[in-house]
Amino acid sequence: MPKSNRFVGIDVGAETVKAVELRREPDGLKWTRRAVVEHNKEPGKAVVDLLSTWDWETVEGAAAAGRLGRLLTLPRVPLKQAQAMGLRFLRGDGPATVVSIGAHGFSVLEVRPNGAEVLRENSRCSQGTGNFLRQLVERFDVGIEEASRLAAPVPNPAPLSGRCPVILKTDMTHLANKGEDRARILAGLFDAVCENVQVLLKPRISPPQVVLAGGVARAPRVRENFRKFLARHDMTLADTPADDALYLEALGAARLSAERPAWMPALDRLVAPTPELELERVPALADSLGKVKRLTRARPVGEGAGSGPVVLGFDIGSTGSQVVAVDAETRDTAWEGYLRTNGDPVGAAQALTRKFLEGPAGSR
Repeated sequence: MPKSNRFVGIDVGAETVKAVELRREPDGLKWTRRAVVEHNKEPGKAVVDLLSTWDWETVEGAAAAGRLGRLLTLPRVPLKQAQAMGLRFLRGDGPATVVSIGAHGFSVLEVRPNGAEVLRENSRCSQGTGNFLRQLVERFDVGIEEASRLAAPVPNPAPLSGRCPVILKTDMTHLANKGEDRARILAGLFDAVCENVQVLLKPRISPPQVVLAGGVARAPRVRENFRKFLARHDMTLADTPADDALYLEALGAARLSAERPAWMPALDRLVAPTPELELERVPALADSLGKVKRLTRARPVGEGAGSGPVVLGFDIGSTGSQVVAVDAETRDTAWEGYLRTNGDPVGAAQALTRKFLEGPAGSR
């Protein structure tokens, strides 16, 4: 087929697929197309569905990057190389620092004045990643976008410890149980995530021009937090047009494919075959039934039974809340109730109390 001068880069991440198209024109490579979609744990299908509308048969070169880039039968570009090439496409060959905050990891890439590239990534701990952030904001019955909107204007965020996810979760639960404003807690959470990522920056060494990349970096509070942090250390947050930096790794992969064209698979062969896995066989659980002692759960004896006083026991957790009413004399369970806390422990306790009082057991 005649040359199309079109080159595609695909970044297959833990949550999304990002793709960009570059076209070679007389004055150089031009960015002509971009797209991002959530793959909902089916990255291969998401990639094929996306590229089926991109006239894949005429693409001259392609490469893959990202955590799940190995799923594609394309040349794979390592993280450092993809980010560096994407950065140079956006900002030229000058020094800069890239701070990338993705769904399952974050990193800092330094492109120094002498051209050296230094990459530092987070440890195995998930604190500071987008997926970690999503799990915590969902405890307040909101999504990432809504949490970002609530947290953005807060002037006095709740103080949270950002060094350990376990302690951070405990701090959030404690504040919620005290009735702290939800927006202040969420603002503190976003700030704690920023502080954890900023540990990887070295202001005396890192180039002062900083580019924020990755989905989490789009949150207004994250960008403002970094802007203030960088200003305190004589560094500057670079303003990138629209969501250009979101596609940094896909952009680098596309640029590499333009420089090193390789064999192109058909679209139906783009996803690598799933390797066959063998499972170890172990004895069935049924073989151990003789060792099991089954305990019967004590059910409420009935709201109409008994007439004496009851004692209420409250278990108000960060995710769910429940109340049990126990007959003070017989110790039998007279009533029980459960509902989601939704970030409002005081409201949950009040709702359960009202539910108890509205029933026959509440009149005892």
